[in-house]
Amino acid sequence: MSTPLKCVIIDDEKMARNSLKLLLNTYCPYVKITGEAWDQTSIKKLFKDQTPNVVLLDIQLGNSTVFDIIPNLDRINSKIIFTTAHEDYAIKGYKYDAIDYLLKPIDPIELKKAMTKASQFIEKEKTPENNIEENLKNFFQLRESSQIILSDSRGSHVIKVKDIMYCIAEGNYTSIILNNQPQMVVSKNLKFFEEKLTPSNFFRIHKSNLINTHYLKLLSNDGGYIVMSDGKTLSISRDKKRELLNRI
Repeated sequence: MSTPLKCVIIDDEKMARNSLKLLLNTYCPYVKITGEAWDQTSIKKLFKDQTPNVVLLDIQLGNSTVFDIIPNLDRINSKIIFTTAHEDYAIKGYKYDAIDYLLKPIDPIELKKAMTKASQFIEKEKTPENNIEENLKNFFQLRESSQIILSDSRGSHVIKVKDIMYCIAEGNYTSIILNNQPQMVVSKNLKFFEEKLTPSNFFRIHKSNLINTHYLKLLSNDGGYIVMSDGKTLSISRDKKRELLNRI
């Protein structure tokens, strides 16, 4: 990065915070540690005083979890990297669009990878006008590896966003059609997936259909329907045809 990556550490154990600071200083010299916190009071003060680029966030804080202490965790305007000794928290952690999830004891190589990933996201969001091509390249590389948690009657599944072909509204449920994987039915409406997936090459072509444009095979001449790569025909609203063409 051209400027230091501002990072704060939240962990209720001082030894753990000191260990992280040592690892960052050794393996991530471009990271500037600007603060630390260990309980609800210190966390509140930390976010009142500054807005860091990255938060290294322990999930278990004393007898509580960070999800209890910071109920509006998803509103923090920083990249979150969870650090914890409890692997069971991974699924819940990723609901908050965490950049990464590191298990204690922290592997310095995995920490370095996570911080690099965070810096790439931050650089991408800046989108400097004189480097648009490079930022677009980074954007699609990052999106290629992004994941989403989908829960159905079988449990919670970690799904690569690029494997989602299209979504079909089923009332308050949504059918998720995946590439070379079984179809899923999720108890979320299509609006939820539209908000989550639109930045990743997804486009809502109809009130009932959200598609991954990478799997679009054919757009009919009259603009009334499209055909996906698996042969599925989906309706498209007429006022969406021009916008879809511009998108692809």
